[in-house]
Formats: sequence, structure tokens, C-alpha cells
Amino acid sequence: MMSKGSRSLSLAMTVIICLVYAPLSSGQSANEQQLATTVDDGFTIAVVGDIIISYPLDHMLSDPGFRAVVELTQSADATTGNLEGNIIDGRTFRGSAGGGFGGEPEVAEWVKQMGFDIVSRPNNHADDFGPEGLVSTSSHLDRVGVQYAGYGDSYWAAKAARFYSSPGGRVGMVAVSDHDPRAQPARGEWPGVGGLSPLRVTRYFMVPEESWEALQTMRDHFPNGSGFYARGANSSTEIDFNGNRYRRADRGINEPSYHYEINQRDLTDTLAAVREGKIRSDFVTVAIHAHHFLETTGGYRGAGIPEAEHIDTNPSIADYLPEFAHAAIDNGADLFQGTGVHALRGIEIYNNRPIFYGLGEFIRQMDVIGLAGRGDPQRSIGPPNAEFPVKFESIIAINEYSGGTLKEVRIHPVELRYEEQKLAQRGIPRIAPAAIAQRILRRLQDLSAPLGTTIEIEGNIGVIRPND
Repeated sequence: MMSKGSRSLSLAMTVIICLVYAPLSSGQSANEQQLATTVDDGFTIAVVGDIIISYPLDHMLSDPGFRAVVELTQSADATTGNLEGNIIDGRTFRGSAGGGFGGEPEVAEWVKQMGFDIVSRPNNHADDFGPEGLVSTSSHLDRVGVQYAGYGDSYWAAKAARFYSSPGGRVGMVAVSDHDPRAQPARGEWPGVGGLSPLRVTRYFMVPEESWEALQTMRDHFPNGSGFYARGANSSTEIDFNGNRYRRADRGINEPSYHYEINQRDLTDTLAAVREGKIRSDFVTVAIHAHHFLETTGGYRGAGIPEAEHIDTNPSIADYLPEFAHAAIDNGADLFQGTGVHALRGIEIYNNRPIFYGLGEFIRQMDVIGLAGRGDPQRSIGPPNAEFPVKFESIIAINEYSGGTLKEVRIHPVELRYEEQKLAQRGIPRIAPAAIAQRILRRLQDLSAPLGTTIEIEGNIGVIRPND
């Protein structure tokens, strides 16, 4: 088999020309042909969650569990994930922000060595080191040849798909989030600005009818509580108050919840980027980094979160995510990869295409990163972000295609060393031991069943076969 990246430029151009100009097959419209999946039989793409990496991990290759992880990510025709943070050289960096999630310059080489071909960039830690950190990260990824999507020097550059030519087909990625710094399009004489590709959403607090009168009373007490100058919405079904938006829930709904509505300009422009990306490639994946959840009890960080418990329902998927995922697939996307909630969510198969609503964290070195600049040797160095072991349990999902359709998803459980007390090794992935692997897979079964997805457990690997 050809190694990654060995396809010549002339061959890649031939594939694109054939995709655009080949005669239509029987019963296939021109639009269907342009949005068809045209990877080779046996093509595989590996997807993981957040890559929060502080330093190169070469020293871990002596660990069999970690080495097995690397072998998986290197073996796929294409490998993707969400790069959460920056790559900077702290010795020379002169940025305008105080820092946060950052990795040493050699992290770029390691991400490439580990097999990653294209990564998403829009997330809430992309701006930890200011605009200079974004530029520095781009330069290091460019230096080693790792493609990235969702960030650019202009609005349309941030929106546009970016590509990696694998041995089995040309892969595109479109990536979005609702975090700043948001790229903005030109208006009139204003040229616009670059930044992260936006998919903004408006959150509504859905208030049960029995609580609506109390909220209305508070709104009446503070009529300017919605903001400066304007009163905002104040009707029998909708209220703006204290910087938030509230709607009265339908009769019979007794539990508070959230509802989200997507900014239509952001959605339209993103779907256009997906369609154009598919025309230019054989396969397109769409990535989103979002922290939104649906239920209010506990929140995604608190007790009772469905990601942290063994349950048979999946209320934590914000209601706009299926809407966006389905629309992306309807416009040519072959795979949808969600991150942002620090834990696994369910998997859906829609039109024979996989939707990973939450891939968890693949590398989780935020505890080490959190030590930077503390300056107090007496301060506790215990792990600050380790409330739940579930945050240290994720997957590598390897998706295989045949005849232009999804043949199989193989789910490899990964454990990030929750019990490790040495922070230098905490958060580094390894193939999960049997007991943890079974726990991860059973949780995924429960989270995916309400989405209509059956996951078979074969040994310590989960398998989805859509056509069985």
C-alpha cells in the first residue's frame, strides 16, 4: 500500500477532473454526482477528540498501550482530530494574551509523526495566546505539513474546506465553533477580519409554565434589565432579562431545559463551504467544537451529567447539533465529528454516514499546562480537572468505506491514565485495559441506542455495521 501523502499532484488533479466531468451514471443527477463519496474501496479515516498536548511524547513509545494507539492513528489513510490550544516557543514568543493551552514547538512534529493529517482549529482555547498565538500555531503546522481547517486570515479563508490528499482519496475538512476571535465578512468599505470560522447559536432558557409568572414578575421589577437603552422581548411567550433569553415551554413540559437556534448566515455559509469542499474532494468531514447541552439539571460539568453515568437516554446533545449534522450530510459531508464536552456522546448513522456527537479527549495534558507560571512552590499541584474518570475515557473510531458507502466503524477504547498521579504522564492515551474498555463500550451502547445505532462488542472493540 502507498504511504500517506505519496499520491502525486497530477493524480490528484485527475481525480478532481474525473469527478467534475465524468458522464453521469444511470439515474444519477449532476448534483448527486458532485456530492458522491468517491474514495477507494478499503479507504479508512480515523477520528479522535480533543488533542490537548503540552510536549512531544516520543518518550512514551516504550509503553505498549501508547504504542498501540500510535499504530492505529498511523495506519489509517487519513487521521483527524481537534487541536485544542496553541503551539508556541515560550522563549521567544511575544504575545498579547497571558496564555493557557500551549505546546512546545516540537509538538508540531509529534502531531505529524503520530499520523495526523488534518486538524480542526476553532475552539475556546484557540485564542489563549492572542492573535500572535494563532499565527504561531499556523506557522508550526505549516512547517511540518499538517493541514488545518476553521482558521484563516479572512472570513472566507476560515470558512473554506482544507484538504489532505491521502492514498485512498482526497479528504476535505470544514470546521466551526461559536468561540472568538470570530472571523467576520466584509461589509461596505470595511474589509472584514480573519479568525475562527463561526457557527453562532442563540440559547433560550425554556421555562415551564408554572414558573413563567415568577419570571415575568422579575422582568417587570427591572424593566431595563435586558441591557442598555432597549427593553428587549417581553411578551406572553418570550422574555429578555439579565442578558439571557427565555421562552415559555409548551403546556405539559414540566422540566426546564435549553433550546438553541443557529445563526442562519453562519449556517448558510458553512453549508456552502461543505458543498464546495465536496466538489473539490472525494470525502469531506465536518468538525464542530461546542460546549452546549440540553438539560439544566447539573450541567455538563456537574453531578448527574449523562456523559458521566450509565443511562439509557441521551438528553445532553444540544438540539441544534442534529440539525446541523444532518444538514451538513445533506450537503455532501461524509462524516461529522463533535468535540467540546470533555466526554463521549452517542453515535448516530444518518444516511449511512457516521455522526460522532462527542469524541471526548484524545490527549488531555491540561493538568500539566495548568502549572505554567504558578510561581508558588507551596501551591497544590493536584490535578484540577479530574472530577470524573469519564473525562479520561475516549475512543479512536476507524471508519472504513467500500463502494462509496460506509462499510464499518471500529471503535477502539482509549484510557488517559486517570489513576496516574505523576502529572507528566497523566492524560496520555493508551489502549484501554479490558475492564475499562468494556465500560467505555457499554456506555457508548447506551448513549447511541436512542439514536438508532447498534454497537456490537467484539472482544474489546466496538463495531458498527450500518448495512447489517
